[in-house]
Amino acid sequence: MDSTATERLTLRRVLPSDLDEFVALETALRATEQPPRPAPDPAASARYLAAFCRVWDEGELGYWALELEGRVAGFGGVQPKLWRGVRCWNLYYRLYPVHWGQGLATEMAVAAIAAAADVHPDWPVLVETDPGNVAAIRVAERAGLRREPERPGDEYAVLLLTAAERTR
Repeated sequence: MDSTATERLTLRRVLPSDLDEFVALETALRATEQPPRPAPDPAASARYLAAFCRVWDEGELGYWALELEGRVAGFGGVQPKLWRGVRCWNLYYRLYPVHWGQGLATEMAVAAIAAAADVHPDWPVLVETDPGNVAAIRVAERAGLRREPERPGDEYAVLLLTAAERTR
């Protein structure tokens, strides 16, 4: 499924031609931080984007460009990940700040979880985020993931949705 749609979004396979938008999004996100970080290195961004594209090229479900009214509003979706020895779906979402608080990340996350269930229904869905990233945690919870208890050495907050929980 190279593309799909939600009520407000067109979700399409991320492409190498999305590099300028990918860099612009990361630049916009860094500008909101305190203190703001410098703009990302375009070469490093190109490597990240190429890795995202490779997932699709290898025949798996991967991250999407999120289009709203014909313009890229962000990037997100699921892609395979090995986590603590378990094959799972890594759920990812990043939106331009102008789109924060509109429910778009949750809308995309719900669609991504459904798409993932069609491809590998037995894989859990995972979000790892900074424990202070309240907005990302809230999106994951709204999409049905539950926060896992913290384990010694955990760098991230872990939210999980098992296959059994998806079918309830």
